[in-house]
Amino acid sequence: MACCTSRGDDGEQGPMIDLFSSFWQQPSASSARHDDSKAQAHIQGVSVPDVRSEDVVNRHVATLPGKSHLLAYNVVELSSCSRRPLAKHIPCNSHEAIPLENEHFSGKVCLIYRPVQGLDLAHPYYDHFSTRKRNWEFRLQGKFKTVPIGELYVGAVLRDFDYDQSVATSSRIAMNTAMSLIKYQYKIHFAWGARCKEAFKPDAELGCAVSDFTVFDQIIVTPFGRPVPALNEDLDEVSDAHGMSLMRRDIGLSEYGRICRDVVKSINTEDTYTFRLWGLSQLLDVLGWQLKIGARVSLEHFMKDFPVHLCMYDVDADDGREVRHLESRKRYFFDLMGWSNVVSMSPLLAERYCFQDSLDDFEKEDDCVHTTPSANSFHSCDGGATAIGSKSLPSGWRTWIHKLKG
Repeated sequence: MACCTSRGDDGEQGPMIDLFSSFWQQPSASSARHDDSKAQAHIQGVSVPDVRSEDVVNRHVATLPGKSHLLAYNVVELSSCSRRPLAKHIPCNSHEAIPLENEHFSGKVCLIYRPVQGLDLAHPYYDHFSTRKRNWEFRLQGKFKTVPIGELYVGAVLRDFDYDQSVATSSRIAMNTAMSLIKYQYKIHFAWGARCKEAFKPDAELGCAVSDFTVFDQIIVTPFGRPVPALNEDLDEVSDAHGMSLMRRDIGLSEYGRICRDVVKSINTEDTYTFRLWGLSQLLDVLGWQLKIGARVSLEHFMKDFPVHLCMYDVDADDGREVRHLESRKRYFFDLMGWSNVVSMSPLLAERYCFQDSLDDFEKEDDCVHTTPSANSFHSCDGGATAIGSKSLPSGWRTWIHKLKG
């Protein structure tokens, strides 16, 4: 594959296309680091998707009550390089929290949202959403199995992106505009990721848009021995018996940031931590697969047929000279992959991940043996031509604005 393949922009592409491609778009489905010759061979030799894994996803889609619903999966990397990462289903709006575990974190998660058709009394979180404006909420609770080293970050990491393309000037302009909208609310670390030939080098940087713990709207720290709050209940007014509750809106950003830094420094393997995130729901419509930036803009224009990954990772302490979030410096505490069923995902996802039901045994890996080279690096420049599809992005500012608003 030639480096920096033309995408039809050549200085004409609308800024938000590259902006949110790099902000949210996921890498290509086959994602091992290769040199140029190996990458070419891998493109030509992509195997057919795993039918069993694809059937699992199709079954999950079929159980959804109509359009505009969210599919979510907990991604777990396996120690064996010959096996694909597991993608365990996380049913949304579940009455009970869904178990989540990996090498560094053990707990449970709740993903809840307001249906686009409107709330009714049968909705398990009717009381919660009927009195609030938010459209979705992410809840995570559990214990760290490994004490973080250095800084902790939460946000989007482009783990399957096709980095064999340069960043357009219009994209940089648009990113500066977007950052100006949220820079006073969140402390953002943004990186385009290594591009073109640099992306083929070992430990090339991945694109990301992440923040520190202040991105969470609420954090609850429950000391060992105290009762843990139920993740499926109202957590706004948590009893002191459950420990320390920090609410961003009540404390103020400056003080909240200071306390969050203290929380990170004091993280241990005994206490239980509860995190809630909903503030970004005013910007991101995950059910409609749209960004709300004045006009509603379809994420499909930017991401084609790939999902979003929401991650928490640490970056090891450094001598200060290396500011990039290199994979060799990271440990992932969770990686949640999701998309709306209003869009169709690439069939190559079934080759990239071993999809499983939420109730499958955690260590069940029999169906996950690779028949192609390992993809555990989560970084690829070699799959863009096969995974993105045949539809091309619109070129030109006027064409882009017209189509996205249409």
